[in-house]
Amino acid sequence: MEKIAYLVIGAALGVVLTLILKPIQSIDTAVMPMMEANKMAVPMLDMHQHPLRNVAPDKPVPSVIHLVFPDIMGGYNVQIIPKNFEFTAAAINREVKNNQGHAHIYVNGIKVSRVYSKWYYLSAGFLKPGENTVSVTLNANDHSEWAINGGRILSNVRVVKAE
Repeated sequence: MEKIAYLVIGAALGVVLTLILKPIQSIDTAVMPMMEANKMAVPMLDMHQHPLRNVAPDKPVPSVIHLVFPDIMGGYNVQIIPKNFEFTAAAINREVKNNQGHAHIYVNGIKVSRVYSKWYYLSAGFLKPGENTVSVTLNANDHSEWAINGGRILSNVRVVKAE
């Protein structure tokens, strides 16, 4: 019985380590503001566009990357890794403060949800079979998108869902 318990624990640890060490991510992840060429990768992102809000020039420049991991129960776990940005869920719809707010998550250019922390569970139902683009934007408390020189602060990750 003890050997079976160790086997189950070892298998579970192996699954967790596989998920942590092998995110579904492609070279399409942007760590800088979205440029015109990057818009072509996600043409529908403009369907639910909020106004852009440039970060104050005297403030640190925020950036974001994200990773997408398959969840063993189905769907995907999205880890959002911002730099020079603070999630402030309690301040939603309140005064805008530089480098604070929340994120928005998009699948193939369609807004899925607001995100108030560094982790989000993404249901597999939002992805079509084949290649998909999961995008994350950084947004101010008033939902405007943080920008640098008029370019969105955005991260894109390609995710392939089995057919």
